[in-house]
Amino acid sequence: MRQDNRLIDVATLKRSHRVEDVVASYGVDLRPVGRALVGRCLLHDDQGRPNLYVYPLDLSWYCYRCGVGGDVIKLVQLKERLDFKAACAWIEARPPSPAREWQARSQPRGQHRWERLTLDQQALMTHATRVYERLLWHDEAALSYVRRRGLSDRVIRDCAIGYSDGRSFAATLTSEPQLQLAEELGLIWPADPGREHRPRREVLGGRIVVPELRWGLPIWFIGRVLANRDPADCQSQRGPKYLALPGERPVLGLERAAGQREVILCEGVFDFLTALTWHFAACCVSGTRMPADRFGFLAMAEMVHAVFDGDGAGHEAAARFAVELGDRLQPARLPDGLDLNSLACQPDGERRFRDLIETNRQARTGQSVATTERNEHHASSR
Repeated sequence: MRQDNRLIDVATLKRSHRVEDVVASYGVDLRPVGRALVGRCLLHDDQGRPNLYVYPLDLSWYCYRCGVGGDVIKLVQLKERLDFKAACAWIEARPPSPAREWQARSQPRGQHRWERLTLDQQALMTHATRVYERLLWHDEAALSYVRRRGLSDRVIRDCAIGYSDGRSFAATLTSEPQLQLAEELGLIWPADPGREHRPRREVLGGRIVVPELRWGLPIWFIGRVLANRDPADCQSQRGPKYLALPGERPVLGLERAAGQREVILCEGVFDFLTALTWHFAACCVSGTRMPADRFGFLAMAEMVHAVFDGDGAGHEAAARFAVELGDRLQPARLPDGLDLNSLACQPDGERRFRDLIETNRQARTGQSVATTERNEHHASSR
């Protein structure tokens, strides 16, 4: 059987077979709610309140019960139990998406990018951050948790880390325009049909909230579920360990890394915060992927220490990033399969990490010397 080595134009495939149309082809009824189309999830017995959110502008989806999301290819992979190429072939065999009226009507009223918030959006994000910060410093369990993760109070304050109890921020929204805007930003859940007068629930309820700050202003949030907290106590909904506001994720800590000669590039949010606690210039991609056109802020970096998990996804991420960064990327292989934040919880964790960074520096210096000698040898032999 001959192997199919065709290159797959993923971007074109996702545009020509839109995720909302593929979901609808399974018989799912989607209704517009804020920026999303909402319906029953294909991957579990979705009874009660629908949990599948499809974001047409982002060509993406997410189930808040399964804690899984992605693009149309990922959806077909999970639903049909296919590998990547087989899922692409399955999609290509279907008719392309028609330009239907219901699709046009389902588009959100206004598209926003996290780096380009409107004045009202920025004001609401700033207000949410202040509420979350105040809650963290007054919630003993939440504050104790972030301190146990090895974060200094300096970093907790500098990074405006907060906590959502699931209700306090929503309770401050006293007008319909505020509620509507918070819903569009993904800060609160849409009102349940027939229960519009009940208090709104917050999407990040029961989570430690970490904002991305630009010019001192919060433009985006990612939340980490607070371990050992009773969900009923914070009105949170079951979901993934980490939950971010919808859309393309901005680089966490971009301003701290931009223009620096040496940068710690992290996969995990608490790894990033640990690096800041140890006074490194660091940033975080909140995962293992970043589009090629977003690496420009690292143009001045001579060394980028990649701190990724030691699993297959982490190794693949390091290889992908090396395509863009070349030999400037130096994987920081942590001992004993630990991540950076786990290392921080050990008595000698910081020393061990600094030793690892110094080893990377020496290896980089050795590579530079070898390259220079090789170039000089080639030049002299001509």
